[in-house]
Amino acid sequence: MPEFPSWTEFCSNEREHRGLDPLGLESVGASIVQRQLLPGITNATRHVRYYSFFCWVFWKFWKDKTEKARMSEQKRWMVRLENVLRAATLERDEKIQALIGVTKAIRINGLREKARVSIDGGTAATAFVPANYSSSFRALGCGMLDNKRGAKLTPFGEQLAVAFDEGFGRIPASRIALKSICSGTAEVSVAAIRSVAEAISLRPVSPNDPEHRLLLELLVRMETVTDRGNAAYDIERSRTLALFLEIVDQAQGTLVSAWSVDQIFAKGQLPNNCVFSVPPELERSYEIWRRFQERQYVKLSVYALWHEVVQLLNYAVFKTEPTKNVLNRFSAALTKSSLAERWLGVGGSRLTVGAALNSLSRQLSFKPRDFGKKAIKLADVLRDLKTSAEDRVGASVVLLLLCGCYWNKNASSLPEGQIHRQGGVDRISLESIHNAQRQLANATVEEYLLWVLENYVLKQATRIAIQKLPDYRFFIVRDEDGYRLTKHQDPRSYLSYDSSRIGSAFELMADLKLINMNSSITLTATGRKVLHRLKAFHRRLNGS
Repeated sequence: MPEFPSWTEFCSNEREHRGLDPLGLESVGASIVQRQLLPGITNATRHVRYYSFFCWVFWKFWKDKTEKARMSEQKRWMVRLENVLRAATLERDEKIQALIGVTKAIRINGLREKARVSIDGGTAATAFVPANYSSSFRALGCGMLDNKRGAKLTPFGEQLAVAFDEGFGRIPASRIALKSICSGTAEVSVAAIRSVAEAISLRPVSPNDPEHRLLLELLVRMETVTDRGNAAYDIERSRTLALFLEIVDQAQGTLVSAWSVDQIFAKGQLPNNCVFSVPPELERSYEIWRRFQERQYVKLSVYALWHEVVQLLNYAVFKTEPTKNVLNRFSAALTKSSLAERWLGVGGSRLTVGAALNSLSRQLSFKPRDFGKKAIKLADVLRDLKTSAEDRVGASVVLLLLCGCYWNKNASSLPEGQIHRQGGVDRISLESIHNAQRQLANATVEEYLLWVLENYVLKQATRIAIQKLPDYRFFIVRDEDGYRLTKHQDPRSYLSYDSSRIGSAFELMADLKLINMNSSITLTATGRKVLHRLKAFHRRLNGS
């Protein structure tokens, strides 16, 4: 028997892991996105002006202070100006999304001009922490953090700060109001905040704004890539953003959401039913995204079984469900699954794994596009909370078998196929799924299900929880008689794809007015010019 996986390593450099991933699978695709697709962008980085704002905050601080200024002074300075940013942003748009600290923000809407509000201190969350923008601020090349002296800007960050500062000069009253805001007094007038609102608030950046060119360059690095120590990451991010713009362009207004992009990567087909034509210079990013999408199918299959375990134990909260009962329930569910019967035939659970794999291989095409169309339909079944227990279990088993067939057919020819070899058993690579099925070829499909359940789910949950001790992170507990549930969890937190940062990337592009995101996503004239430049840039890098 193959050993069971130990998905226990987590990428902790961008955010603190809080134990909400019972099987340790959240990072299955995280490193792919983080290193090869969207380095420097996170799920939290949805407003491009946070970068120029924080550059300006630190530039303004060091401009007015001496080199001996304490870190505590810089923190107080940042808190004041971030309080103003939130108040100004909410004054302009009360419904703005992803404003950090919004629940405890100062609100000046409806207040008289002469009213005064305190901008010192407060308990609102700051955007300048690793989980929000500070890690991205560093990774994109705005600045770095010194533990003794606080944040210091790079030359590029200083240019961005100066461009942001120019915005105050466009409105005379804004520059005057800024003096009172930066004076150090605890309170400022509402009129002062309103005067700087246009210059300081979070908003889309027009091509004629002084900071637009620099913010675009911050993300795509077409002109300054040779100045960067981590240029390879900049190139990967730049290529991915070009790929997104190309998808929007070819979709011709039929792409309604950034979250629809996973369908394109799975099927190779746009919402307008046209095949996506991949420019050669963007092909690497496209193929990596496809491999990322394929890895999600394994994660969903395992978490679908976890979901059914939790549902079963939920009926007997704080009471132990005998292990035999748990296994019997899953055997019965597979036997009764009409979905499994459609794929494997009547009595499919009694087939050997080898026979099931041979049958699927004979009946179906496993070219990437054909596999993607089948796999994403099964993934949608697994993610649907209305799916019956029987069909969720059946879909999970079928999808794992399809993944094994897919790798068997394509291992030697798949572009960027090394992704499916990396990590082996620890990261449940497609290669390890295929190897496990090969070793279990003489077991029945039902026995394979129980092996997956015991090793990929039950044992894995215990292993992950033990590794997090002394923090108590047990969701289910094994005792002498069986298993019992100790912690509830929203199923939407695990019956989902790994976080891909696609939504953030689209929001940043919208903030730079490269795309419009209304009833559908369309390319702007500026976006089309940028796309042409990006494709030419990557053609040169490819030597084509």
